Amino acid sequence: MKDSKLLLGFVILFFASFLIAGCLNEDNKIPENCYDGFLNNGEEFIDCGGVNCPLCDPCENFIWEPELGEQWVDCGGECDPCLSSYNGQLDPGEDGIDCGGDTGVDCGELCGDGLLNGNEEEIDCGGPDCDACPTCIDGEMNGDEIGIDCGGDDCPDCITDGDCTNGEIDGDELYVDCGGSTCPECEAFMTWKLNGMTFIANLDASAVMNGTSIDIVGQSNDPQLGNFGATLAEPTVGWIGGVAIICNPASMPNSLAIYTNNLGDVFASQFGVSSVTFTISYVVPGAGGFIVGTFSGQLRTATDELVNISNGSFQLPIN
Repeated sequence: MKDSKLLLGFVILFFASFLIAGCLNEDNKIPENCYDGFLNNGEEFIDCGGVNCPLCDPCENFIWEPELGEQWVDCGGECDPCLSSYNGQLDPGEDGIDCGGDTGVDCGELCGDGLLNGNEEEIDCGGPDCDACPTCIDGEMNGDEIGIDCGGDDCPDCITDGDCTNGEIDGDELYVDCGGSTCPECEAFMTWKLNGMTFIANLDASAVMNGTSIDIVGQSNDPQLGNFGATLAEPTVGWIGGVAIICNPASMPNSLAIYTNNLGDVFASQFGVSSVTFTISYVVPGAGGFIVGTFSGQLRTATDELVNISNGSFQLPIN
């Protein structure tokens, strides 16, 4: 009797296997390596997901899916409730999100888990426990970058061999550590002293290529202090660094310097014995170029009123 039951069991098992095999075909068989305990076969996670294996359980895929109702990674909503020590929030007794204090988890251990937790500023970086966050996509030159979002330990190499931090004009820089493809834009700057009072025209200073001459102008940040401008004719030696341009009555009409005060009084190099000397230390002429220099001297009105110009300096992109 016992033997006949055992034989019947084998028969049932044989036919069951046959029927199951007969219900499967090449399109719907689950490959053996979808349950081998390894991440293979195009799986999303071990033995699930991808085009060959069964769908992964969303409560076991190590992904926070708030659209499915999860309150944190694989918990909340349709999944098991989140523990207070693992809920993506800074709870009482924690030193950081889900770490420190009563949790028994060192916040530094969370720096590689792909989640924004602990004391991180961004996912797995920043704060007191993790490495500093890379700054290669913020459009600024910071960290140890040598150009905007390039160079240094974390960012890709700059596309030129220039270094925007070395105090030199190299690579494709327009001027010292500015301009070109990777350095910050060159700052427009102009300042001077008039009878000992300092004038600054950083925001309203400009240079324009006018034929072969360069026109510069600066409106003082305080409108009550007037403005200063000049037309600088191309020197006979050409636009080169170190050249001096003198604006006086003899330089008219090619070179001219003018200061206009808030009352509309005009002090110009064409009057009396006026003379202002511009020394050009660096220049790339033409639109898109740059000019750097200093100036000083005296300007007079048509009635011989005098102003002293000193400590003048400028660095201006040329439009």
